Amino acid sequence: MNLYNYIKSCNQCILCDNQSPVLQKCNTADVFWVGLSAVKVSDSGDIPLSNNTNSGKLINSIEFLNTEVDSYKTNLVKCLPLKDEKIRYPSKAEMKICFPHLENEMDSLNPRLIFLLGKQVATFVLNEYGVTEYSLDENFEYKSFEIGNYKFIPIHHPSFILVYKRKRLQEYIRNIESIIKSIKNIEEVIEEKHAPCIA
Repeated sequence: MNLYNYIKSCNQCILCDNQSPVLQKCNTADVFWVGLSAVKVSDSGDIPLSNNTNSGKLINSIEFLNTEVDSYKTNLVKCLPLKDEKIRYPSKAEMKICFPHLENEMDSLNPRLIFLLGKQVATFVLNEYGVTEYSLDENFEYKSFEIGNYKFIPIHHPSFILVYKRKRLQEYIRNIESIIKSIKNIEEVIEEKHAPCIA
């Protein structure tokens, strides 16, 4: 069973009763975007941080500026957390149960850069690797954490920018774009590329 099907069939917690794991099919990825948890989707073809959400649209606009880089969108918690039929934040226990799936995605796709979207995601993931102190710079000068073979960068969640920092949206985009460009020479001839991510 491949990783996609393995995660899709996960029933390690009761969240799968709300909705099956939301995933993106992908064979290679330079950049990961890691959100907190799934939203309610309309069909099985939907992916995390899709263009159906404002956050997804912002991420897609950044990806559009970096078409030479393959990206993969995922969530720390793959399923939909609900309380009284309303979306809620996932618990730390739920994050803990689902975290091995993120590590498996990382091992499988071997990204060069992993954006952790927002404080909840960044705090949990970095703590799992023993990092207890970090900050989200108000000027979007984000610090990276090199852990093993991976480079993690905590950034403000796109939804936070769209709601509270919209006047500085272009600055946010430029700074993230420069981080992405730093991992790959734009003039590099990319050889032996696999098929890009698909929905």
